[in-house]
Amino acid sequence: MGDARWPQLMRADTAAEYLDVSKTTFLTTIARELQSVRISAGVVGYLRPEIDEWLDRKAGRAPSSAGDPNPWHQ
Repeated sequence: MGDARWPQLMRADTAAEYLDVSKTTFLTTIARELQSVRISAGVVGYLRPEIDEWLDRKAGRAPSSAGDPNPWHQ
C-alpha cells in the first residue's frame, strides 16, 4: 500500500483490490464499517485514508499521530 497508483477515493472494486479481497467480501463485510462518499446517483466511493485506518484497527495498530498518518507507509 502507499503505491501512487491507488486513488484517494476508490469505488468498491478498486478498494477490494487495494485490500486484496473479493468485491463481495469488501461490500458485505468491510464497507459496512466505512463511511461511503456518494459521488453521483449510483456511484459510491470510499476514502483511502479511512480504508487504511480500518486496516490499522483490524491489525491492532494505532494510527500514527506524527508525520505520515499511515503507519503502513513506514
